[in-house]
Amino acid sequence: MKNFQILSSIVSLAIIVLPCFGQANGVEFGLPYPGITLPQHALAQESMHAFFMQHWDQAESLSVEMQRIERDDVLLPMSNMLRFAMRSWRILNDEFEHEAERAKAYQELVQLRTECMYILHHRQWPDSTLATRLFLEGGINGFNAFLKIRSNPLKALSSGINSLKLFNTAHKIAPRMNDIYLGLGLFQCALAEEPGIVKVAIGLFNGLHVNLDSGLTYLRMCSDSALYTQDGAREYLVQFLDPKKPFESAEKQKIFRMLQTLYTNSPYYVFQEIDEGLAFHRYDIFSENTIAWAKRKIESFDTDNYSLRRYANLVRWQCAILDTSSADTLHLEPFTRGQDFSFYPIFLSAARSDFLLHMRKNLSNARRKKERQNYTRLKKQALYVIRHSTIDPMLREYFLWHLEDGLP
Repeated sequence: MKNFQILSSIVSLAIIVLPCFGQANGVEFGLPYPGITLPQHALAQESMHAFFMQHWDQAESLSVEMQRIERDDVLLPMSNMLRFAMRSWRILNDEFEHEAERAKAYQELVQLRTECMYILHHRQWPDSTLATRLFLEGGINGFNAFLKIRSNPLKALSSGINSLKLFNTAHKIAPRMNDIYLGLGLFQCALAEEPGIVKVAIGLFNGLHVNLDSGLTYLRMCSDSALYTQDGAREYLVQFLDPKKPFESAEKQKIFRMLQTLYTNSPYYVFQEIDEGLAFHRYDIFSENTIAWAKRKIESFDTDNYSLRRYANLVRWQCAILDTSSADTLHLEPFTRGQDFSFYPIFLSAARSDFLLHMRKNLSNARRKKERQNYTRLKKQALYVIRHSTIDPMLREYFLWHLEDGLP
């Protein structure tokens, strides 16, 4: 399965701290958590729906409105956590057109955390809100661990485990606070995926036990019944489920189609499904049905901002490699050298080359050798380009896994 490096495992561990992304998709699983009012609850779900549509400005506007209500009515700082999570997700997924936007998001994280911690610890709150306060504090402190990853990874790991303790305490107080399963699940999955970091963690923290299956179970529970983190859990199930195990691969396919149903016009979830197929299921993805389906989806894509246009372009590149005869009609936008996804057209060519090598049974030995050399060249070139691109390190690790495991 995925062979993440230690750094990416710590990054994955750190992102257990984003407990406010996802939404209940219009289904009420219960009242808001203690201390969260109905207006906060409604705005949180609306904001998260806009966010997973990648309508960043709308999501931010809704969460700012929530913050105004919280300040006026002296409420728990749900909006701080929400805005923290949204910026974090965008940073980790490299969803900024300009570097200045990314830098601004990093600066705002510090302010959001400082304000949230002040509100939690310098105001008097009813005892009934303790689980919710632990939930918010665990999330904020956990992401603060992420900020230390490059400068002090072991301290970041320690901070992440302290956040885990807060989540566990909150869950004991409020067992139906199902959004906490996101943090518990990601902690288990991230450490289980990297034996090296597990050894370090166990050496530092006696009694620490990690298990991938337990982590996946937590994420499934979150995706089924959480109030705010459902779609975040689904996205991480996509990351940690093994595409080479038939049952888990089928589960991932259901998640792709569920997200496409929830966010009908988003190119992002179509891109994810085709990318998975190109990396691990080429016999299925190189089919007339897939090509026809993808082309139909392209016609309805939302392209209102940079992120949506980027993924729409990537899907067009995918279609062009699935059906090379249509390339001239798809209006492909090229990537500049070193750009975040500049490796992707090369990866696509390598995937097609490998597929054709396996399909063409009657090639002469000389021709097969030549084609194999071309495939190897493309694979090496794709790996070189992604390692030297401007793509965010976390996203780089994810696609390196696709390249290294998906291109044998």
